[in-house]
Amino acid sequence: MAIGNVIVTVVDVGQGQCTFVEIWDDDGMNPELLYTLLFDCGSDKTSDETSTNLDYIADRVSQMSTPTFDCVFFSHSDKDHISLMYDLLQKFSTQPAVSQVWYGGDWDQYTKSGFNILDYLVSNGYCAKKNIYTTGSDYTGYDKSQKKFTHYLWQSSGGKVEVFPVASNVLSDDPDWDDQDQSVWGKTAEAKNRVSIVCALYYAGSSYVICGDATNKTMAAINTLFDSTTTVFNSNLMTTLPHHGSRATGFAVKSSEVASAASVKVVKTFAKNMKSQTLTASAYAKHRHPSLQLMNSFIPTLDDPILKDPRLEEGNAHRITANVDIALGTGAGFTIYQGNDYSFEAQTNTFSTYYFDGSDTFSYNLGMTTVNPSEGLADPNDVINSFACWQYETQTDGDFLLGGYANLSLPLDLFTDAADDSSLAAKARRRPAKKTAAETPALPQTTGAVSFTIKPRVTRKPAQPAMQFQSRLKHFH
Repeated sequence: MAIGNVIVTVVDVGQGQCTFVEIWDDDGMNPELLYTLLFDCGSDKTSDETSTNLDYIADRVSQMSTPTFDCVFFSHSDKDHISLMYDLLQKFSTQPAVSQVWYGGDWDQYTKSGFNILDYLVSNGYCAKKNIYTTGSDYTGYDKSQKKFTHYLWQSSGGKVEVFPVASNVLSDDPDWDDQDQSVWGKTAEAKNRVSIVCALYYAGSSYVICGDATNKTMAAINTLFDSTTTVFNSNLMTTLPHHGSRATGFAVKSSEVASAASVKVVKTFAKNMKSQTLTASAYAKHRHPSLQLMNSFIPTLDDPILKDPRLEEGNAHRITANVDIALGTGAGFTIYQGNDYSFEAQTNTFSTYYFDGSDTFSYNLGMTTVNPSEGLADPNDVINSFACWQYETQTDGDFLLGGYANLSLPLDLFTDAADDSSLAAKARRRPAKKTAAETPALPQTTGAVSFTIKPRVTRKPAQPAMQFQSRLKHFH
């Protein structure tokens, strides 16, 4: 079967990281899940929706002819990136296979409270030890002289979907990218985070960059690889903020100190090199993530709003919860206390898994210096979800869909809608009418929220006949 659509879901797991990838065939009548990939699966403060969201992953994989995680990528060994893998595996009635694992850092660092998830995968028959890999130190799959990726970590049959290492186990501040034998054992938090594998997933000419807990030093090293002439990120649909949007490691600064101009420049240069059209932040309140200062250095390249939360009074806005760690100007009688978490209404294409924490709200677009009072809810009886999962679907022609869910309970229920008056949402599909469980097939379903073109149209033969495509939409919804 040829590959049809690739669905990338940024999964809410509370204070942690999990990105789940489904790769479907192009059968418009009866689509089949061909491959699944998992980028991290961990938390050190789960959300109320975490277990439900793990159920979704288990349900999806269980629908495969042979339930399989074709590759699991552990960016590094922190528990908020690995601790839920055991919980996820326990949700299967039939043990799934894990075909391949890539991990950053040292194998022994994956031992937490006497338990090592890599050892567990081997000893319980999920994955053969020979199929668990790590890269050398200061490693990249990008060839700067050729200005392209030349080494992949994983690819589908025929190479239609590929995962490349942007960088892995970065130890040197200015690596030459060929010193592969340094020890990757780290003692400090910064050293343990900087080994994170930063991955780039490619399909249909578009990419997603998943950063793990990359630090300021990791970003600085990656910046030595890329410049303004680099084209590999020209159609980068989404980047996950490094280290959940952490100010401390993002800017290499203590909480009581001001970030240096040099560290801020590193972050802004990295963001510019990634050319990310949208951004996601996997975060929760435990460590003051995400940082508003860091998000203000990662402004998406798409200016027009894509999604809106129709429950909000302010048009084309959705909510983000973040730690306000910079001074913001406000109008008379309106005060923002620096250092506190706030939920704000934004039209910027940055989407956080930490959606609304019940705190005071305001209206604010990332990159600005002033805030305005919140316009509130369109209906005061509406309930705003605390958490969100963001799901992207790349189609064969490079278009993609995007939608937000309070959780991944099936059948999926969008809380977002297409932004009004946006050229990018000209092909938007509005939220479908509610259906009962009996009317809606449990699997599969796609986002069905917003469809938009991010590059000029090229006349080509459709990937599937129109009748098949319409049938597929009905099957998915």
